[in-house]
Amino acid sequence: MIEKTRQDIPRDHPIRLLFQRLTERGMGQLNLHDPDTIQYITNLLTDFVRVENMYRIKDEAGQRVQYLFDMLTQASNEMSPERRRDYYKQVGDVTLFNLGLFPESLTYGHRTVSPDYYAEAGRRSYTIVAEMDSYSPRSTTVYRKLSQQFEQCVVGLNWVKLYINDPFYQYMFREFDIT
Repeated sequence: MIEKTRQDIPRDHPIRLLFQRLTERGMGQLNLHDPDTIQYITNLLTDFVRVENMYRIKDEAGQRVQYLFDMLTQASNEMSPERRRDYYKQVGDVTLFNLGLFPESLTYGHRTVSPDYYAEAGRRSYTIVAEMDSYSPRSTTVYRKLSQQFEQCVVGLNWVKLYINDPFYQYMFREFDIT
């Protein structure tokens, strides 16, 4: 099952603006200046500040589903088109986030995953969401861009990670109590 509720960060929270600037810089390193993609990734980073937003997919016992294979299995078994779309969106978001900020997590633990397989699952998930959102041209366009530029978005997030680890930004996080 996928939890419908999310823990939202207020629109005017300083971390949203910080992630906006970092995403613009990271994507700018690759000459990607698409405002829709930048906004989507900014929102993704902001949403995932709250860990419960990252782990919205649960198993039958209500436990977090952490492995890609299990997420994809639940997505493919879902009968409701709306919920199926939510599953695939979540898979795309989690794969993009993990590959961009925590690629080392793919080789940790009991189930190691090929980064190429992980990227393909994310790309395919965004393609499925784009096809399911055909009633909303703007939404379709964003998900199609995320699918087509998946690797570039991952590299852009790699840049964001470098910025976040920079001592200046570490100071800003502490100074403004951004956690």
